[in-house]
Amino acid sequence: MDLSEKLKDIEEHPDRHHHSWKDLQACCMVDGAISFQIMDAHPKMIGSGGNGGNTCDVTEGPCACGGYH
Repeated sequence: MDLSEKLKDIEEHPDRHHHSWKDLQACCMVDGAISFQIMDAHPKMIGSGGNGGNTCDVTEGPCACGGYH
């Protein structure tokens, strides 16, 4: 998938995007590099919890919320 297809998939199927840190990295790969645009989209579109005003982006591992799950 290219960048726009992955962003559309996150928006249309957020249930597919509850990842561990390792799986988040794999999901964000586009043409052999991590897309920070896709990585930033996960906590905005998924919204799986939070800590101190920051939204979580993973279910396991280092998280955007500043914690470790």
